[in-house]
Amino acid sequence: MHRLDEVQARELTLAAVGAVNRRDHLWSVDAVRCLVSDERTRVVAIDTCAAILLRGVPRGSLEPSVRIPISVPATRGDATCARAAEVASEVLSGLACGDDQRVALVLARLTEDQQFDAVLVLVRATAAWIDTYVGIDGDTVDAYYAIAKTETT
Repeated sequence: MHRLDEVQARELTLAAVGAVNRRDHLWSVDAVRCLVSDERTRVVAIDTCAAILLRGVPRGSLEPSVRIPISVPATRGDATCARAAEVASEVLSGLACGDDQRVALVLARLTEDQQFDAVLVLVRATAAWIDTYVGIDGDTVDAYYAIAKTETT
């Protein structure tokens, strides 16, 4: 895939969220892998998910000690998934507190695979949030179908 600009990265992130909601998990994983392959697109993906997950919480409005939990379905003893949820929670909490250095430090300590896992958790948490509170979001589904259709033709 060619290098994505910020608008394309945002659309691909929304498409990945839509793919989760449409139960197309393999496509969602491929989209997230593409997003984390570049630092700029990884930041856009994180920011896009955070904008949805933190809706109604102005960035910088929470105390630094606040922790926003993220839970994801995991098999018992799945340390990788638990660690990814912990990292995603730390990233989201840092953004909510307005502590960009905290977020940068967390991400800098991760391997590429760990960053992938954390972004995938954020995408799945975003899909779950939309599914719970909205039902299904037209923008994410439209993005998913628009991008998935162009890739298959």
